[in-house]
Amino acid sequence: MEPRSKKACISCRDRKRKCDGELPCSYCIRTHHECFYQETRRTRSTPRKRSSEDPSSREGQSSSTDERTQLQLLEANSPAVFLQRLTIRGESSSIALPVHCYAYNLGFDADVNFLPNVIGLTELVTKREMARLANVYFAQISPVYDFIDRIAVEQAIITRWNDPVPWNGVDSLLLGIAALGCVFDKGSHINGPNLERQLVYSARMTLEYSSQLAQPHVNHVVGWLLRVIYLRINSTPHATWMASCTLMHMIETSKLHFENDTESILFQHSSDYCPPEERRKIYHVARLFNIWVSLDFGKSQIDLRGASTQPPQTSWTTEQRELYLVSVLLTSTEHYYDLGELESALRKVCELQPSPPMLQLLQCNIALCIFRRAISLEKSLPAWAQDLILDLMRTSTGIVGGLVAQSSPWWHVLNIPFQIVCVLLLMDRPRALETLDDALRTLHTVATHYDTPMAKEAYDVALSLVQQHRDQRSEALSILDRVLEAHSNQWIS
Repeated sequence: MEPRSKKACISCRDRKRKCDGELPCSYCIRTHHECFYQETRRTRSTPRKRSSEDPSSREGQSSSTDERTQLQLLEANSPAVFLQRLTIRGESSSIALPVHCYAYNLGFDADVNFLPNVIGLTELVTKREMARLANVYFAQISPVYDFIDRIAVEQAIITRWNDPVPWNGVDSLLLGIAALGCVFDKGSHINGPNLERQLVYSARMTLEYSSQLAQPHVNHVVGWLLRVIYLRINSTPHATWMASCTLMHMIETSKLHFENDTESILFQHSSDYCPPEERRKIYHVARLFNIWVSLDFGKSQIDLRGASTQPPQTSWTTEQRELYLVSVLLTSTEHYYDLGELESALRKVCELQPSPPMLQLLQCNIALCIFRRAISLEKSLPAWAQDLILDLMRTSTGIVGGLVAQSSPWWHVLNIPFQIVCVLLLMDRPRALETLDDALRTLHTVATHYDTPMAKEAYDVALSLVQQHRDQRSEALSILDRVLEAHSNQWIS
């Protein structure tokens, strides 16, 4: 047995792992962690004990603890980190996956390697086509993420096509709606994929221009939010996270994170007035996306200091409001170690009955995140809490099946069954393993229906995890068999 080194790296020390003292150490090499050691300094002994602790020392310790908690929070909430830890639980693990967001979305479109010519909105679609795509948007996305007034959009379409200029400030909004309408529109194949790409590229150009404005219009901010949703469906975790961060900075620039009655020199009304309830919806949906994109990718979120905008008072359902508030709770360093708070949040989430299928999958995603948080704290949720999560899992696989039948492009169609497989393997209860087959069948259905490299990869990785779990179980059973065989003829009575 190798002797334990007198010094341990920060990663091994925080995880209570045996460290070999090398740089990098073998554990950090195997788990792809950054390996570093805390610098130690020899201090001279003092002849007498100080009557009080040095405040600066106390402040430094508090700062260090807070920073470590924030890093632990990033790791605890990330399914990518959770998966990586799942693959290295056994010392003899045959696979060690890097930190990567498997099953992030369905992977419909590869990165565009060329820049098409920028074409104006009214040249890309007719007023009738724009109205049709807007109808698709409000039917598919608005019931889940409600932050755009439909009547205002319908009026903007009429006004825009009566305006002969090539570009207009409202184009950021309408291009984003049209692009998402193409994603969800079953009949969009008539126009081919080029229309969607042209809409996305034109929207991107207008948004890049808006990011240079000292006082961007609300339509520019909403355009950025629409782009984040589009990227969450189609693009990479990094691109989505970067766009969500830019979105939050655009909100800060436009001062949408302040209520209209905020008394601060930082808050000054611009000529672009935004009604209070609309302001609340835009800010909090944007914050929700920044939270979850950051959680999924294990990145820091943008925290706007002094934000006073309250959650929507009248336009959100109880389910939308509660799911949002629990999402915010999951990012709180104050409640990081509070398992009781997590159990209370889980019970509240499971009592909700959201109607849109995507909100039901978000409900399940929050429950899975709470389970991962408990695991990161090296604690176990009580049996009743695990049963609630299992019930949500079974319901969610059925919901995914229904969305697949509709060829829905929502990212949770792939993400939820994959994360369910990961959590079931770690629950390691008979009821959990019984649910595993249903989750894998659902994941297989998604992979074969959408037939994208991302979906196929997710299914293959899930099978590899199950195989690894079985191998570990087989090895343990073999040891028990040998023990029983050695004592088979030594029964006392």
